[in-house]
Amino acid sequence: MKIILSRKGFDRSTGGFASPIILDNGNVEEGKLLSLPIPITQTQENNREEGISYNKLRFNGKSLGNIIQQLSNDRFICEHAHLDPDLDRNRYGHQDGWKPVFGQTGGAQTYLENRDVKEGDLFLFFGWFRRTEYKGDRLCYMKPSKEGKDLHVIFGWLQVGEIIEVDKDKIPSWLNYHPHVLNAGKKPYSKNNTIYVAADNLSFNGLSYKKGGGIFSHFKQALQLTAPEENARSHWSLPKWLCGNFIEGKWPYRKGHLPFDSGGRRQEFVFDVSEQNKQKAIKWLRNIFEDH
Repeated sequence: MKIILSRKGFDRSTGGFASPIILDNGNVEEGKLLSLPIPITQTQENNREEGISYNKLRFNGKSLGNIIQQLSNDRFICEHAHLDPDLDRNRYGHQDGWKPVFGQTGGAQTYLENRDVKEGDLFLFFGWFRRTEYKGDRLCYMKPSKEGKDLHVIFGWLQVGEIIEVDKDKIPSWLNYHPHVLNAGKKPYSKNNTIYVAADNLSFNGLSYKKGGGIFSHFKQALQLTAPEENARSHWSLPKWLCGNFIEGKWPYRKGHLPFDSGGRRQEFVFDVSEQNKQKAIKWLRNIFEDH
């Protein structure tokens, strides 16, 4: 059993600001999670990536284009999104047969292949988040001194039910909108272009009633990867049983947890959970999925 922590959504170099935790009634312990899909790659005209207009993507009845402009103080200029992973049926007008999906390509896909990521393994998607609040009718980030700390937060999941090699396998029609299909053959989609499709339901003991892929709609502490005592969002505190052969970080060890550095540009961290730790993993996952 493998658990893959996968970095997705806006960051400093793609998008430029954090995805929002939108507070409910000012309660900083809760709030709605909205992972902002990264903008399409702006390359030369004959190789330009195709995407979906941010104005066609919805969150609680509002367009992502409007939300992004508020958060960026109207400075964000890209009009189209790279909608991947796509985990929420309500985000876009999907065809019948749609399932949650995630695409990978190039060296990042080679990394997953070399670690034998396959059907049954679980992606947990995380990204950079900050708490926000409405001032009048405008969404704004909270100041760090007022709970606006930078955090890495898990926002979605996908247990692999099927793996599609875009250049070799037949593509179902409901996937034609996906960026890894729309841009097949273009750089950077010309090598190892692969799509992971969610299973119908989770296969883990006690969690089989959960869909095989989806989003965590609300923030809770169990979804936060950043160690509460740390200022850098990339400084995590992970369960000791999860870390396997990964090197510990340099900040303080905490009881039952190991410090872990998620800095740099790596997209995925693959943890191979041993059979003896499988029940600990399932208990940890139950805590994550509880109330969602």
